[in-house]
Amino acid sequence: MVCLSATIPLDVIGMTRVQHDHRPLPAYAIIGAVALAAFLSLALAACGTGAAPAQPNVAQAPGTVELNKAPPNDVPPGGGGTGTVFFNGTLYRFAIGGLGVEGSAIAIIQTSGEVYRLENIARFPGTYRRAPNASVVAGQTGGGLWLQNEYATIMHLKVPPQGRMPDLGNDALRVVLDQ
Repeated sequence: MVCLSATIPLDVIGMTRVQHDHRPLPAYAIIGAVALAAFLSLALAACGTGAAPAQPNVAQAPGTVELNKAPPNDVPPGGGGTGTVFFNGTLYRFAIGGLGVEGSAIAIIQTSGEVYRLENIARFPGTYRRAPNASVVAGQTGGGLWLQNEYATIMHLKVPPQGRMPDLGNDALRVVLDQ
C-alpha cells in the first residue's frame, strides 16, 4: 500500500510528479467547468441510486372479480355462470363455463376475488387451471382457489359464503368476455 502525501501532486496512472503552472484560469474555463459539473450532477441524479429499478407490486390486485352475483334468471342456458371483472375503472361482463365435473361446479358458485398480473383486459379471458404454487402471489393468503390462464393472469377466488370451494383437480374453467 502506498501512502501519498496531499502536498505532492502525482500523475495517478504513471505515479510521477506533476508540474503545475500557477497561472489563474480564464473565466470561460471556470464557467465551463461549473456548467459541466452541474450537468453531470443532474445526469447522475436522473440515474437514481444505481439500485435495481423498482418492480411493480404484483401483490396489489389490478382487478376484482365476482361470479354469479346476478339474479338466477341471468344464468346462461346449458350451464355455466356469469361474472364481472372490474379493471382500470371499467366493469366488464363475462361468461364462465366448466371443463370437467369440478370445473362445472366452480362455474356456478357465488363468490368474489381478485385478479393479478392483468396488464390488459384482453389477457383476462382464457382457460384457467389450478395455478402452480410458484405462481401464487406472495404476501396473499393461501385460502380459496388460485387459478392461472395461458397469459399468466391469476384469478384468486375466495371461499364462497356457503363455506366450500370445490377442488378443481385437473379440470379447468373457460372465461369468455361479453362483447
